[in-house]
Amino acid sequence: MFFFVLRRILVSIPILLASSVLMFFLVINSGDPLFDLRGSTNPNVDQLIAARRQRLRLDDSGWERYVDWVTGIFRGDFGQNREGQNVSTLLWQAVQTTFRLVILATVLSIVIGIVFGIITAVRQYSAIDYGSTFAAFLFFSLPVFWVAVLLKEFGAIKYNDYLQDPGLSATGIWLLVAVGGLFAFGVVPGRMGRRVPIALAVAGALAAILLVIDATDWISGPGFSTPVIAVMSLGAGVVAAMLFAPLSVTRVVLAGVAAAVVGVVGSLVASSWIADPNWTKLFVLLLATLAVGAATGAVVGGAVDRRPAVRAGMAATLLVAGIVLVDRFLSAWEPGRTIGTVGPQTPNLTGSFWERMVDYAGHQILPSLALALIGFATFMRYTRSSMLDTLKSDYVRTAKAKGLPATQVVLRHAFRTALLPVMTVVTISFATVIEGAVITETVFGWKGMGQLFVEGLQEVDPYPVMGFVIVVSLSIVILNAFADILYAYLDPRIRR
Repeated sequence: MFFFVLRRILVSIPILLASSVLMFFLVINSGDPLFDLRGSTNPNVDQLIAARRQRLRLDDSGWERYVDWVTGIFRGDFGQNREGQNVSTLLWQAVQTTFRLVILATVLSIVIGIVFGIITAVRQYSAIDYGSTFAAFLFFSLPVFWVAVLLKEFGAIKYNDYLQDPGLSATGIWLLVAVGGLFAFGVVPGRMGRRVPIALAVAGALAAILLVIDATDWISGPGFSTPVIAVMSLGAGVVAAMLFAPLSVTRVVLAGVAAAVVGVVGSLVASSWIADPNWTKLFVLLLATLAVGAATGAVVGGAVDRRPAVRAGMAATLLVAGIVLVDRFLSAWEPGRTIGTVGPQTPNLTGSFWERMVDYAGHQILPSLALALIGFATFMRYTRSSMLDTLKSDYVRTAKAKGLPATQVVLRHAFRTALLPVMTVVTISFATVIEGAVITETVFGWKGMGQLFVEGLQEVDPYPVMGFVIVVSLSIVILNAFADILYAYLDPRIRR
């Protein structure tokens, strides 16, 4: 497998060189980099022109300039732009901004697309299948700049006005309850006599939650109390057990619940770290969470059910950790105008770790969502199509015939195989998301790779453009190698 991935990377090198040559010569021949100076009335215009000619090496041939740029890359030198700024520094700042936007958008589109792809495949030709398909094609057909403008208007400006005096009206509560009940009715399989009671139960629970939120003014001061965290954690333990074994396997269920309890106790012990952490502390807590979950699952699961119990324990503690961190995040969310429309963060922001995270999230949620909605359609349709083919396979029918629960059959047997073609789309989608980020960054005022790329093209400045090309190309090559590794993990036949 190592040599397979290495061979794929080596094959990509000529492609990278060819694309960089093509882009470099297209940029340097697209206009005059001295155009703004030729009509200048500055008395030092001759010295400025000479300095720029020397800086961009305009007196050398295109091949000499390209070779000098390529050799400079191996020294970590991406050249200088026409204003004399180091492109390496500009590129590093732009990469941090853009990748923060693109990675979240890609993860959101993958998760939402795969979840709805699985649901629509299992509930083929149902109301939720038709509704999700309609939404997918709608978002896919809308231009990304139009989606960004709509989100900016209604997701930020209107929503921030609503936050000045938040509250839930009776009409809004019943509308949300009706949507939740209809969604549950469309998702739950089976006959009408089974689906209607579940839909009514979901609608009733949602109505109770919304009434409590409205009565306690939770929107103005969000957060979870300790009893709510405890109840949610116990539910997370049961859900974690369901992912790896049927509910009839008592030891696995007990392992999930026990790990959830241990996770809640551990969060109380580590509350001083969680109150104002840093990324190092959070990483250490993540490792400790996985270790505690695995140890709890191994102890409770025993010799027979140890493997699924360990997995359930790790999943349960991770879910509990997520609940605790979300509670800390929500507790730092201050009422008022919290959804940003310009820039990746508030300038000169100071405060605790969670206050900074709230500010980052408030500025990032809308541009990331704009990109995620576009990619959602692709992942949903690919997942649905692949799952439909997989669900008709002989081994899936055999798993059903053995009496395995539907959740186990779908997630552990069908989904693993159906994920193979979806992984291929991830690498293509990443490049597409970066292209969309060029427009989205402009709408939301983010100074990232998009601005670097567009300004380089407008100013006939090749080195910022080439920096953009190299980052995107290397990202695709690395993601392709990662996809090959996942292929081998998901399908043992590829390892041979």
